[in-house]
Amino acid sequence: MNGISSERAIRSVVATAVKTYTNAFSERHLSGLNDPDGTINMKINNIFIAELGPEIQYFSALSRSLDSSLGNMLETMAIQIA
Repeated sequence: MNGISSERAIRSVVATAVKTYTNAFSERHLSGLNDPDGTINMKINNIFIAELGPEIQYFSALSRSLDSSLGNMLETMAIQIA
């Protein structure tokens, strides 16, 4: 494969992975907002930040979810590129 074709293939993999990830992440979290078993609500009960208030609890849970799911997406994308 020449350099231009490789670059196009990599750009295509990255674009598809990012679009898919953002859509799924948004949908998963918005759909579970009022669900006690939803993604955020399952992670919000962290005893180490419980006293800091609901805003910090929500932000912390969202950050942890973003961190883990973004890492998984990047790993999958890297495997596809390789």
